[in-house]
Amino acid sequence: MARKGSDWRSAYLLGVALLLPIGTVVLTAYYFFRMGPLAPAKAPFDAWAYSIIAISGGLSGLMAALLALFSFVTWRARLRFENECRHLQRYLNEDVARERFRMQRNLDVFAAAQQISMAIKQEVDFERILGAVLEQIEHFARADQASVFVADRHGLLEPRALRRHGITRFPPDLGNGEVETSLVDEALAHGQGRRHLNELTGDYVYAACFATPDGLKGVVRISRNVQSEPDFKDDMAAFEQSVSHLARMLGLGLKQSAMWDRAIKDEKTGLYNANHYSDQIKRAAATARRTGMALSLIMLDIDKFKHVNDTYGHLAGDRVLAQVSEILRREARESDTPFRYGGEELCIICQGSTEHDAALAAERLRSLIAHTEFYDDKDRLLPVSASFGVAEYDSTRMPSEKELKEACDRALYFAKEHGRNCVAVSEGEGQFYAVERSGDLGSEIKRRMGLAGDNSPLKPAGESALEPAVNVSPSESATVRAKLGESIDALATGLAEVVGSDADRARIVDSVVREAAAFLTQNLSTRLKGTPDETPPKKRARKPKTVLIEEAAPEALPVTASDAPVAVKPKRKRRTKAEIEAAKKAEAETRLKHESDRLDYLTPEEGEQLAEGKAPSKRLRAS
Repeated sequence: MARKGSDWRSAYLLGVALLLPIGTVVLTAYYFFRMGPLAPAKAPFDAWAYSIIAISGGLSGLMAALLALFSFVTWRARLRFENECRHLQRYLNEDVARERFRMQRNLDVFAAAQQISMAIKQEVDFERILGAVLEQIEHFARADQASVFVADRHGLLEPRALRRHGITRFPPDLGNGEVETSLVDEALAHGQGRRHLNELTGDYVYAACFATPDGLKGVVRISRNVQSEPDFKDDMAAFEQSVSHLARMLGLGLKQSAMWDRAIKDEKTGLYNANHYSDQIKRAAATARRTGMALSLIMLDIDKFKHVNDTYGHLAGDRVLAQVSEILRREARESDTPFRYGGEELCIICQGSTEHDAALAAERLRSLIAHTEFYDDKDRLLPVSASFGVAEYDSTRMPSEKELKEACDRALYFAKEHGRNCVAVSEGEGQFYAVERSGDLGSEIKRRMGLAGDNSPLKPAGESALEPAVNVSPSESATVRAKLGESIDALATGLAEVVGSDADRARIVDSVVREAAAFLTQNLSTRLKGTPDETPPKKRARKPKTVLIEEAAPEALPVTASDAPVAVKPKRKRRTKAEIEAAKKAEAETRLKHESDRLDYLTPEEGEQLAEGKAPSKRLRAS
């Protein structure tokens, strides 16, 4: 209704504005007609007409002024309205663009979070989860570089992953000093995100913290250049909030990975446990039966591991087991999965590998273990080697994976029974062959230079390494000591040949030889019930007395019962040449058996040479 009244008034004013000028024109024409030559002579004077003309003219001028003023006001109002509309449109466009950008960022965060969540559900490996998270963070943040640091039990940050130019790297390819960590340390110390923005160069770095409920802490660091983004400062807080949200999701992924690791991995070695082995070998065997893909199994056992535990302590045994497991985890091929089956027995599932390929891989691992120095907590060098058994899965004669495990076990037993520190391959029922050893056997000898030096086998703790004490004559004692001196000299010469020109090793060998000489001399004296410098006991010093009496009057003095064992000696029965040869052969066989226990890695040819006295006696045992 108000709109209709306004329209009527506008029409009325417009009509008045139009009619008044028209009326003025008509009256003016009438006036000139009356005053003109054509007008009647006696025309009466119309005063009202002139009054109307005057009023009409005034009103016309007033209306013209009002119309002009109205037009001006309308024009100004229109300009103001148009300006306000333009400003409002600009504000609306900016708000819409800002809202659209915010919604797009939220969608990107949601998409990245969804991808990370899928990776966490599908992957249980820590490095794969890190790779998926860094890929999504790099895509979302348009980062030039993204890295993850995890704090150890002492609170020190360790780089765990770095993604740059679309490539993710993990330790040991990732160096400790490759990423600047001052901002990372600050973020971890304060427990919240930290930023650094260089306004001159546009370099921007942000470090976001994350943590798991079980206490694991870490930092995600991103860096990018924002020099070409002038509005980045306005959106920086929301951007950092989104990055922090993705970092917290990484913490959830690490929690799940840690829980899964505790369920399927062995705590001491870090390898997968026996339960996980059972699941994986079943799947691998089923895949091999279905697709015909090759499948092999490697089993290894640390040689004489019980002797290491009994001699050096269980802590040393745990260190050896952990170090061997680290070699398997680090050096195993990507298609191979190592497990701890139980005790010191480890195994590797080799998918896509024939027995020949698996045997080569096993020999490479055996050589690495044999050339690695193992030390206990007292820095004593430990004698460590491993025996390997290899078998390939054959679905025609192996109904299930259990037969594969049994065949591999038999190959491992074959390797242990034939010298240890070797690789044996199962070719069928009761058929095995040993793989030729690779690597430098001299290096294996050199790395064991820190042992006792006497090449003696390990003995359990508490078991005496000494033989029972015996009674021998002084002449026999001197002979034994002379042979001991010759053996020590031969040992020193052999070790010197192995060491070569290495001065440091030469000093170590000299010290070892001197200690070995003192140790063996003392033990020999204990066995012989005396020392080299000891005067023979009086009760056994009857030979000089008897000799003096025999020289003075051998026939005049009677032989007493106490003097009989010393003065009268039974004559030895002369042995024939055949008996001497048989005794030598028996002694050689005994020595070969004794040496074979010490020199486990000798080949059969070397064993025969050792029996003939031609094998190098300076070799050290491999187990």
